[in-house]
Amino acid sequence: MKEALLPAARFLVGSQRITLYPTLVTERRFWLQLYNMDRSVMAIYFYTLSGYMLFKAFVAHKDHFSTHTINLPHYIRSGVYKVAILCGDHHYLQSIVIR
Repeated sequence: MKEALLPAARFLVGSQRITLYPTLVTERRFWLQLYNMDRSVMAIYFYTLSGYMLFKAFVAHKDHFSTHTINLPHYIRSGVYKVAILCGDHHYLQSIVIR
């Protein structure tokens, strides 16, 4: 159990933070807030619980604090999904519910 938490902990060093909201999506979009992160291009992957990738998007993070809107494609149906955010060797994973 402890090993599963290491990738997210490695990514969020010190005051760095990623917030993905809402985790219950009703309007076909969600937001990604990045706090105290270095400038970079982040890849956002949207997966089914069985590991099938449905789509990916890229976000250019240009400041230490930014908010990005991620619009879901029309073919995403209601259900529970995983969102993976990758930046270099670091990654963050969160569940999200589409209603």
